Amino acid sequence: MRDWAQVPVFGARAEAERYTVRPSAYGLIDGGRGQLAVVRTSHGVFLPGGGIEEGETPEQAVVREALEECGLAVRAGDWAIHAVQFIYSESERTHFEKLSTFVDATVEAVASSATEADHTPEWMAPEAASRLLSPESHRWAVDCWRSKRDETLGRTDPPSGISIRGASR
Repeated sequence: MRDWAQVPVFGARAEAERYTVRPSAYGLIDGGRGQLAVVRTSHGVFLPGGGIEEGETPEQAVVREALEECGLAVRAGDWAIHAVQFIYSESERTHFEKLSTFVDATVEAVASSATEADHTPEWMAPEAASRLLSPESHRWAVDCWRSKRDETLGRTDPPSGISIRGASR
């Protein structure tokens, strides 16, 4: 069991508000050429992912969400970091305390088109993602992932890329 009191916290908790705790998982999906999959919605830019369903592990949630949001069949890696993000959802009119797990993943195949109509998947350089991702915890996770990638891969030539069907490069 994770001690969520020991992880970085993003956003501010308003003491007068009630919060719904939502376990969540997000993928740092490397599509090659040093680019990450991101998802644009009317609410901002996010890493692929979301709420963890009953009985799911964070890794299983990332695999499911990548397919739903990006049409990508991915394999979750063994690297993960954790953070708490306090947010308010205008559409749900609810304050959330998101217990977020960020997992690295690799693309195995382009499986289909994304099934969530309000999500537009695209590839983005990690540096751009660090500036554009809406939640602070997502920007932090990308920065951590970049540091890990740079240390462990030590590569100078990027691998060949994989395209998301219907998404811009």
